[in-house]
Amino acid sequence: MKEEERLSNLRFIVDCMHGKLARKMRIYGYDTKYDITLDDNKIIEIAKEEGRTIITSDEELIRRAKTENLQVIRVPLDDDLPRMIKIFKVLKILPKIDPKRSRCPNCNRQLTMVDKKEVQNIPEKVLKRKKVFYKCNGCGKVYWYGSHWKKIREFEKTLKKRLKELKEGEEI
Repeated sequence: MKEEERLSNLRFIVDCMHGKLARKMRIYGYDTKYDITLDDNKIIEIAKEEGRTIITSDEELIRRAKTENLQVIRVPLDDDLPRMIKIFKVLKILPKIDPKRSRCPNCNRQLTMVDKKEVQNIPEKVLKRKKVFYKCNGCGKVYWYGSHWKKIREFEKTLKKRLKELKEGEEI
């Protein structure tokens, strides 16, 4: 299986403590289920049924997942940078944001590049200045390269730098 195919087949479920992390995973293009109403039993059930890796800081959920032979990644109770470092280190992946692969941060559905004539409810100044728009195939939210994109790229640059600095076997 090609590396790109392996990466696109990765699927996750994130517990209620890590909503921001789930949104970031979606931006990186990973199918990441997140629902604040899911309890540990439901997370275990979904992970089994859908072949998802659990991402959590909850020691009890980690123990249960391991008992069920499910893949689980323990992330630190910190901010998103150390969490993402941990995830990509465990997966042995150098992260790369590709807007064509990104998923909707809100609902996890695929994004599609659309012509600016197809977008609605966008500020006029954005329509005048921007050429590239992505629309969620689920909730219909529209995205473009705005000031938030610079922050996303800075985060990615820092994440890659920190991952490269880590020595093999070094703990995060």
